[in-house]
Amino acid sequence: MTAFVFRELGRDESFDPLTLSPDTSFTQARFYRQWQEGLGRDVRRYLVSRGDKTVAYFQIVLYPLAFGKQYAYVPYGPVIGDFSEDFMLALKTKIKNIARKNNVVFVRMDFTPPPKSIDQKKIIEKVFRKSHLVTYHSAYFQPRLEWFLDLNISEEDILRNMPKNGRYSIHLAEKKGVTTEIISADFNKYFDDFYRLMSITASRNGFSLHSRAYYQNIFNHLDASYAYMVIARYQGEILVADVIIHYGHIANYVYGSSSNEHRQIAPTYLAQWSSICHAKKLGLAHYNFGGIASGDIYKGWEGLTAFKKKFGGREVRHSDFFDVVTQPFWYFVYNVRKGMKRRF
Repeated sequence: MTAFVFRELGRDESFDPLTLSPDTSFTQARFYRQWQEGLGRDVRRYLVSRGDKTVAYFQIVLYPLAFGKQYAYVPYGPVIGDFSEDFMLALKTKIKNIARKNNVVFVRMDFTPPPKSIDQKKIIEKVFRKSHLVTYHSAYFQPRLEWFLDLNISEEDILRNMPKNGRYSIHLAEKKGVTTEIISADFNKYFDDFYRLMSITASRNGFSLHSRAYYQNIFNHLDASYAYMVIARYQGEILVADVIIHYGHIANYVYGSSSNEHRQIAPTYLAQWSSICHAKKLGLAHYNFGGIASGDIYKGWEGLTAFKKKFGGREVRHSDFFDVVTQPFWYFVYNVRKGMKRRF
C-alpha cells in the first residue's frame, strides 16, 4: 500500500485546500498566514499526498505559553479528503513529530469537512483525544457553531424569509436616513474609526479586545481581492464599521463595530443588509455571520446570536476539537488553568 507523504510547503508554493472542500474556512488561506506572521507567530503549511492524489492540506499556527513552551492549532483544519484510519494514524504521527521538534504541549485540530458518518466519527475519536469543553471558549479557537445565510435566492426572497423584526429594522434605518458605503480600497483610512467603534462595542457587550496592534496588523494586510468593509453613517457621523472577508464561495462577517449613538434607528441592520447584497453581487453562495451561542460553551453571546438570527439563515456545526498531546503534565496544567478562568 502506498504511504502517505507529508510535505511542508515553501512560502511561494501552491496551497489550495478549496480543491478538497469548497467550504474551507479563510483560516486556512494564504492571507490568514500573513496575518498571523505579522503578529510574530510561526505558521507552517503542509500538503499530504498518497501516490499522485492530494488527500489533505493543513496550516498550523504556533502560540506561546509560559516557560518557553507552545501550543499549536490548525484552525478549521486539517482539510481532508480521506477519513480512513490509516490516514488518521499517519496524521497523528506527523503532528506528534512537528510538536516534539517545537516544544509544543499539544496540537488542536477541528476537521474540515466535519465527519459525516458514525464510522468517520468513531475513527477520529479512536485516534485522537477529544478536547475538554472548558477549553473551547478562547479568543484563538474558532467557534463550533456558526450562522449561515444562503445567497442563492433573490434579495426580495431573502427579505421575505427574514423574521419580521429584521425586515422592520432594515426599513427603519433606510427611512431615518442612514446611508451605507462599501469600501474596497484604502482600508487604513478607516482604521481609527473602526478601532474606536470596536472599543465601544467591546465595552458595551462585555468582551475583551485584542490590542490595537493586532487589528492594525490585519488592516495592513487587507486587500480588495478578499475583503471589503461596510460603513454606515447618519448625519455624516460613522456609526458602523464592519469587516467582511470572502474566501471560496463564502463571505464572512469577521469584525463588527458600532457606536452607542442612534442605536434606536438600527444602523447595524442596514449595514448587514448592504453587506449581504454586496456578497450576492460578488457571486458568493453563503454569508457567514460567525459564531453563535451554543449551550454553556459560549455564554454571553446570546444578544449577538439574536441579532444574527434576525436575518434568517441556518446553523452550521463544525467538528469537535481534537488534541494530539505530547507533554501530558503541561497539558493537564493548561486545562486546569482554563477551567479555573471559566469558573471565576
